[in-house]
Amino acid sequence: MYEVAVDVGGTFADFVVRDRQGHVVTAKVSSNLGNSLEPIRQGLSELAGQLHCSLKEFLQQTEKFIHGTTVGINALLQGQGAKTALITTEGFRDAIELRRSQLTEQWDFRVKLPPVLVPRYLRIGLRERMDYRGVSLREVDLEQIEEIARYLHQEKVEAVAVCLLFACRNSAHEAEFKKYLQRILPEVFVTLSSDLSSHLGEYERTTTTVLNARLSPILSNYLHDLKAYLRDNGLKVPISIAQNNGGLTDLAQAGRRAVHTLFSGPAGGVKGGWALAREQQISELVVGDMGGTSFDVSLIRKGEIEVTPQAVIAGYPVQLPMLDIHTIGAGGGSIAWIDQGGMLRVGPHSAGAKPGPACYGLGGKKATITDAALVMGLLDKSSFLGGRMALDEKLAYEVIEKTIAVPLGLSVPEAAYAIYQVALSLMVDAVYLMTVQKGYDPRRFSLAAVGGALPIFAAELAKGVGIRQVVIPELSPVFCAQGLHYARFQHEVMSSLYTVLGEIPDAHWYQVVQELELQANQELFRLGVAADQRDNVWSADLKYPDQHHEITVAIKESVTNLEVWKHLAIGFHETHQKLYGYSQPEKPIVLVNLRLLALEKESCPEKRAELVTGTENLTIQEVQPVYWQGSFQEVKILHWQDADIGMILNGPVLIKKTFTTIFLDECCQAEIDGKRNLIITIN
Repeated sequence: MYEVAVDVGGTFADFVVRDRQGHVVTAKVSSNLGNSLEPIRQGLSELAGQLHCSLKEFLQQTEKFIHGTTVGINALLQGQGAKTALITTEGFRDAIELRRSQLTEQWDFRVKLPPVLVPRYLRIGLRERMDYRGVSLREVDLEQIEEIARYLHQEKVEAVAVCLLFACRNSAHEAEFKKYLQRILPEVFVTLSSDLSSHLGEYERTTTTVLNARLSPILSNYLHDLKAYLRDNGLKVPISIAQNNGGLTDLAQAGRRAVHTLFSGPAGGVKGGWALAREQQISELVVGDMGGTSFDVSLIRKGEIEVTPQAVIAGYPVQLPMLDIHTIGAGGGSIAWIDQGGMLRVGPHSAGAKPGPACYGLGGKKATITDAALVMGLLDKSSFLGGRMALDEKLAYEVIEKTIAVPLGLSVPEAAYAIYQVALSLMVDAVYLMTVQKGYDPRRFSLAAVGGALPIFAAELAKGVGIRQVVIPELSPVFCAQGLHYARFQHEVMSSLYTVLGEIPDAHWYQVVQELELQANQELFRLGVAADQRDNVWSADLKYPDQHHEITVAIKESVTNLEVWKHLAIGFHETHQKLYGYSQPEKPIVLVNLRLLALEKESCPEKRAELVTGTENLTIQEVQPVYWQGSFQEVKILHWQDADIGMILNGPVLIKKTFTTIFLDECCQAEIDGKRNLIITIN
């Protein structure tokens, strides 16, 4: 029996299959943004071939199927989505366009804002009103709902986002609107802010709700097609979808909550980093994932995954908890260009899978990081993508010469090396943003270098931020897919309280706790998680009065313990001191939200295999010229299939693996552990 994990990225789709004995089979194929199912068909067929069975036999023997998808994020980035209307409280329909006063570039008032998600003619004010306590001041005008329905039908609206004032305190008006609208327009998809993001913050809540309404029909259609294809070809088990928070859900929930899947793919990489940290017994780990389109950075701190209460995606705030991942446009397909000031830049735009880098021979006319690496000699033109794609070095040379080298007055190898160094500096900055700017010393971390492209940068990236140890996992090129195997079902619920900490009546507190537990247990029961396989993690969002942003503090003791207020206050003051350098214990604390994360119990990865003392394989005879620090140098070549456990390697050496290449310079020593991970020490 098999467990299948699929991660479809912007450039490549990765597949990892495990059987009950722990044997692993992998595949990597090109993505197809025009047909999201095509790479899945191709990859599964390839896996079946490796397992010496038909596709139907393979899927019939599959007992778990996990999918990390980029359908939602791709639609957002490309400006696609269902035609969506927004229903707000009368007088507030422009809140989504007024946004916040913050600028992405503090001193540049000319920076373009992302497009407004809903045009004004589709933003409708509903005659109703709820006060800040959740008390109804004006009931919903039911006759107006009929008028709205006729207008939506006339405009051929496909989805409706409903975000009424203070619905986070009382959802009755939103629920009533949905009930009456769907009686008239049952075919229209409706998202309520109170179901999705029951949280204070009008602009953020509205944007999150609109994004979900726009993207869910697209994702739902894709998931429907995926389910039909897999079912017709023998799959008998439900499909699990990865979410932004690293947990799993089913197709029904994912199809209704597309905004929960925007970081579905990268979440697998973070989950894989968590498993790697436990396996290697590393408490502080930077996970760097460089694929064809982007470079993602996340942290494992004290053995645990970092989570942020909200994030900004493509310029839009998403008010949902998600794994703390910082993404920049620095992948293998990222385009090198010269700006108006004559400076060499790399990214954020990518050549994608098609036409891809010039060296793919598919019509790409712009230099990319992959082209630069090929010209430098860091890539083997005959073994790319497991030998299925031959790279054209001449095309890479010509495009770098035309677009970069000649304008800058450099030789082509110098220009390629410059592209490499600019890309490296972007990655160093990204790691600094996630460590130094958060008060963490990167020298205390190890680096997990994953993705198909990062291993040629890994040692240099570690040196750039002061990290001394790099781990390149055996399955680093398909690491996000591998990480999905460690994901488990989870569901988060929340109640917005907005009261002074400790002043909420005990009876009301216990009622809120019981309601949240009931909601969470019902969802995990629906997902098939047995009661004895569930864990509850409680937390609270707290702030000082008049503060804009709150801080999430874990509740480590029983949530019904009478001392819970005291422990929360201590934890909040300590966290505030750590984050901002001061605390105000004399002030009251506002309890904004109570959160419950209900999750399926996780199985801990096996402890790492001990390193076996070995010696460098002195029989390596093959060499390859690599352009490094101003000249071509003869670098030893090691083919990964020839590597032995315990082997010690001293740089410079180029290690060629299926789907990736690892470069170690003269400052590196590496050893292969018992699980065939490469452990690099920076001297």
